[in-house]
Amino acid sequence: MATQLFREERLHLIMEKIYKEKKIVVAELAREYNRSLPSIRLDLAELESRGLINRTHGGAILAETVNNNYVMNKSYIYVRDETKKEEKQRIAKAVVDLIHDGDSIMIDGGSSTYYVAKCLGEKRGLTIITASYHMMPPLLDIPDAKIYLTGGLFYRDFEDLIGDITVDSLRRFKPDFCILGIDGISLKHGLTATTPALANIKKQMISVGKKSIVVSDSSKFGKVCLMHVANIDDVYAIVTDVNAPEEIVESLEHSTIKLIRV
Repeated sequence: MATQLFREERLHLIMEKIYKEKKIVVAELAREYNRSLPSIRLDLAELESRGLINRTHGGAILAETVNNNYVMNKSYIYVRDETKKEEKQRIAKAVVDLIHDGDSIMIDGGSSTYYVAKCLGEKRGLTIITASYHMMPPLLDIPDAKIYLTGGLFYRDFEDLIGDITVDSLRRFKPDFCILGIDGISLKHGLTATTPALANIKKQMISVGKKSIVVSDSSKFGKVCLMHVANIDDVYAIVTDVNAPEEIVESLEHSTIKLIRV
């Protein structure tokens, strides 16, 4: 089984193991995943380069700055839709205030972005691109919106479309705004996501959008996930609620990022 794992899947399992056991040994990982010692050391070097672990003689430990803030997985989409509902509704209204009639918008799947989609009906003549089947019900309620749904492999857990076909589809557009959710926001580690396939979608969105807006409730601040998506200063704005940690808020307010708290 171990030899059939993609590398990011193995990295995820290694992080899961180190998070639970607090330390790992190279030789044990090599046996468990049927990989050579140099291959496992390269995996640990990659995780260290992402700031997630500190390598030790013969193994590794969790990085101190990540210890209590690492996020391995996220819950199913319908569970997240009902979490921090009022905050997400306020965030959505603030995001829509940044958008004008006739704009083109690329929006990803997620609970916070779902509430944004529900508010987009306030605008006229929008062109909307999404790789999320979950977004279609609120988007179809906008009578005059032109909607592009990308192709790709259907990811059942989150009702998103993923893979090379999806990424290639997103490259065809140059929207005015990209609106995306995120799993972790950290001053040191930037914007991160738990799932490699979804992280690739978010990276592509940021690369093609003229202005990228991250929507995130305050629970995501200070959190770190396996997959790096972008540096914080790669995006135009972050919209969150008033409970975001003051340390991060103060730093963002002195940066080039437009920070909106509602």
